[in-house]
Amino acid sequence: MPFDGLMPWKRWTRMVVLVVFALTAPPVFAAGWSLILQQGQIGLSLPDMHFGGWAVTGLRADVVTAVEADNRVATIHFKSGSRLQAARVAPDAGDTPVQLTDVRVDLRGVTLTVNLGGSGPLAERSAVAGEVVIDAGTVQHPRLRSQGWRFEGVVNGPLTDLRAEGQVRSDSGLVADVTVRNVPGEYLAARASAEVSGAQGSKAMAGTLADWPELMELHTGQVRAEAEFRMEPDTPLTLDGRFHFDGVDGIMDRTAISDLNGRLLIRLERGLLTARFRDVTIGQINSGIGMGPVRFLADYEAPLSGVLAGVLDIQQANAGFLGGNLRVAPGTIDLAGKRPQVPIDVYEISLARLLQVYPTEGFEGTGELSGRIPVMVTETGIEVEQGQISALAPGGLMKFPAERLQAMLGSSQAMDLVVDALQNFHYSVLESTIDYDEKGKLVLGLRLEGENPEVRGGQPVVLNISLEEDIPALLTSLQLSGRVNEAVTERVRERLQQSGEETVP
Repeated sequence: MPFDGLMPWKRWTRMVVLVVFALTAPPVFAAGWSLILQQGQIGLSLPDMHFGGWAVTGLRADVVTAVEADNRVATIHFKSGSRLQAARVAPDAGDTPVQLTDVRVDLRGVTLTVNLGGSGPLAERSAVAGEVVIDAGTVQHPRLRSQGWRFEGVVNGPLTDLRAEGQVRSDSGLVADVTVRNVPGEYLAARASAEVSGAQGSKAMAGTLADWPELMELHTGQVRAEAEFRMEPDTPLTLDGRFHFDGVDGIMDRTAISDLNGRLLIRLERGLLTARFRDVTIGQINSGIGMGPVRFLADYEAPLSGVLAGVLDIQQANAGFLGGNLRVAPGTIDLAGKRPQVPIDVYEISLARLLQVYPTEGFEGTGELSGRIPVMVTETGIEVEQGQISALAPGGLMKFPAERLQAMLGSSQAMDLVVDALQNFHYSVLESTIDYDEKGKLVLGLRLEGENPEVRGGQPVVLNISLEEDIPALLTSLQLSGRVNEAVTERVRERLQQSGEETVP
């Protein structure tokens, strides 16, 4: 908020000084004079003001004062009942889309001192100090939800270099410590810090920030945010932000996140966004199949005109997954390019654990899988084309119940052989291609080589199977089974009920 909005004092002070001079003309020209006014009261409407790139309209001052003055200094003490009001405070022009309406400044406890002996402009010779309360009925900004804000703190300094320090609170409950310095015509600078804890803090953030994801909730842990910004005439806003995450648990849409720690550093400068992810670790990310621990270290840079079309420079990205690991090799990914690709390397995934998470009883297996899955980012989602995964030597064992396989593969002479073989299949080769479209359909082109000792005397068998799976439906089934957490399960049930679908797949 532009605290040089208190500039109506400049004109009011000039009027007070002239009145004092007029009433005490003989002493003015003497070697020295003094005046003490125990209490005075005045109310007046002031003309609209333009200063430092800001416009203040609908100004009114109602003040109760005590005045002490001599030929050197005039000191005005504002008493209870002193207030300034403005109908609107907004930038005169430019790219700063902020507006405050119904602004009320409580001046009781504030002192205005005017150096009468100086020769410079009155604003340079006038200083304020004391506690102040500022209420804005509505603060509007594209990044904020429109609502009231309140500042309580202290102001001090000359009107040409005014400083304020205190605490601001939004109507939704977000509280931040702020320090502001305003030099009219040169710059407005501010520093703010806030700490958000658990569900209550999450609710306050959601009620304050317009870009807070609608389906994001924090349950436990703390987020500390610090920001510094600077505005200069004819210069884009410069902002530095730091977010510290400490043991954060919550959900994002239908994904549970636990034990998030680390730092996110953000800078806005000359139309460019820079984000740095430092020491980021996540205990688990779970959308139905748990992944973790996750470690992430990267830099991101994008123009403000297209924050999702930037360049991601990955230094480290890996996660534990089903007894093995997923890894994105260090490198640069241009998200502004056509169908940017994120190659995910898969290491030593446990086939036994993979079959355990599949919501069909009776599937068993042993062995480890490795490969690479090229994930392509599109405007409507993600795709995979010709991912490759295979079992590590010496292979392993697969056991699938006959009735489940028949339901999946159908019944025919060829499929009956597959079903019989997979009752107790000792494989030496397991290879699969992986394709996934933006609608959520997964296609596995599976090749198996091995034998079942109980089928055809244990002769070698080669099986080529194509399997399809609806991944969104699969994840919904896993989420409803309680494998994520109760909050996600309840959210999925509510969404299915709203859409008129059955709550049990």
